[in-house]
Amino acid sequence: MNFLRYYVRFSEPGNNSIFEQELQKLTGRSNTMGIEELLLDRAKNEGKAEERAKALKEKKTIARKFKNKGIDINTIAEATGLTIQEIEQL
Repeated sequence: MNFLRYYVRFSEPGNNSIFEQELQKLTGRSNTMGIEELLLDRAKNEGKAEERAKALKEKKTIARKFKNKGIDINTIAEATGLTIQEIEQL
């Protein structure tokens, strides 16, 4: 969206501020300060993806243990948040 900032110009200075605020609302982001912030944001997103993968692995481990103990698949699905198909594949 940075390209919009370079191409859109307003004659009234106050409109630039309103434009920036609306752009931030639409994108959910503020101005990027530079490459350092970009890299930190990217690392943060990668960390979140790793956390989700780790959580999924833990859920599957728990579900496998429950399944081996003979607990009902629907109960396992409800407790772990996994789908019945995911549990059946364990």
